[in-house]
Amino acid sequence: MRLSSERIKSLQALLKDIGLNYTDEQAQDAGMAIMRFTRAKLQRTYSINNENEVKDETNVTETKK
Repeated sequence: MRLSSERIKSLQALLKDIGLNYTDEQAQDAGMAIMRFTRAKLQRTYSINNENEVKDETNVTETKK
């Protein structure tokens, strides 16, 4: 998977604002790393929320007994 030229240019502008002058290839790598990190964080958040829902359901069930 690759980012489009427009997205690369956008990312380079954002990176430049924080003092990083990345080439197209470096920006491509950074963009992909950002997307992998974001996906992993969302998956982790989803897992935690599901675990909490299961615990809540278990507590409600035990309370009703």
